Amino acid sequence: MTNCIAEIIDVKSSRCPAFCDCNFPNSFTVTNHSGSIADLVQCRCGEDTSNTMHWTWQDAETDISIVGPDITFHPSYSQGTAIVRGDVPLQSGMVHFWEMRVLTFLAGTDVMFGIGTDKFDMNQFKSHFISALGIDTNTWGFSYNGRIQHNGKVEPYGRKFSQGVIVGVYLDRTHGYLEFFLNRRSLGIAYTNIPINPDIKIYPMVCSTAFKTVVRLINATSVPECLQLRAYRALSKQPKALEKIRQMPGLIPITRLYWFLAPPIRFSQRSAENELDIADEAVLSKSRLNRKQKFKDEEIDVDDLHTNAHKIAIQRRASDDANLFLSDCFDEHFHYLF
Repeated sequence: MTNCIAEIIDVKSSRCPAFCDCNFPNSFTVTNHSGSIADLVQCRCGEDTSNTMHWTWQDAETDISIVGPDITFHPSYSQGTAIVRGDVPLQSGMVHFWEMRVLTFLAGTDVMFGIGTDKFDMNQFKSHFISALGIDTNTWGFSYNGRIQHNGKVEPYGRKFSQGVIVGVYLDRTHGYLEFFLNRRSLGIAYTNIPINPDIKIYPMVCSTAFKTVVRLINATSVPECLQLRAYRALSKQPKALEKIRQMPGLIPITRLYWFLAPPIRFSQRSAENELDIADEAVLSKSRLNRKQKFKDEEIDVDDLHTNAHKIAIQRRASDDANLFLSDCFDEHFHYLF
């Protein structure tokens, strides 16, 4: 019995903590609840009702119940894989970011978040338990087990996650990049082969094999790719300069428009010891086999531009932070903001 308890604790400790410390219904309560599972969740952490949703979920005839932003997979019983997608395609030439809050404990064969084209048959696995997103060339998926999949190839990517976590998806349809977030922390670019052809329709997708899996869409933003966006993206890597920008009234609309490049982060008490400033984080290795490691001053390798590019500049200015001017962080893109 002691070994079993130790194993359970170890499994829980290896999983990404919830975004906050709010109470969520346990599996027993969810299983025996006859009404809407979403009604059992009072937490609204991370949600911003002031932002307009640029899309929502498309009604499905499969084993899915959709009420507003909430999806309930297999509300009666599960006999296969249910898949849902957004109601509008994500346009080419734009950057799309959306977030989903996991309201129930994740279990079963797979629960996946990602994207897919209109060529993907949404009903083909309704009698099969399978990791559907990424099973072919038309979909790209991120599993709750921490793995990514495309064209049937599975790769390690991030930590396992479950109830209370916020899953973010960043899709750049100008450059063909796909990136995933957990609790608003980037896990690095997962794929660079997303079609940018405007004739190819791509949709946000979620799939689940588990009984009464509930996922809530809490944010959905789409903005044009432009010089202003590229400037703010680069600026978001400089926390001190970003803080100065946020104090300038004339630039507040820009910070609100591109909020997802430097999103507000809230950790639960259980993960407080892992909270890092943006400037303390290292870029993921190309192999994606190792999770993000905290940057340490004594380990600077000035020749390793891929890993520590935006850290080296900060380190060289560590002795004169008091005299750091906003213009010191500029490149030619930043002038567009002013």
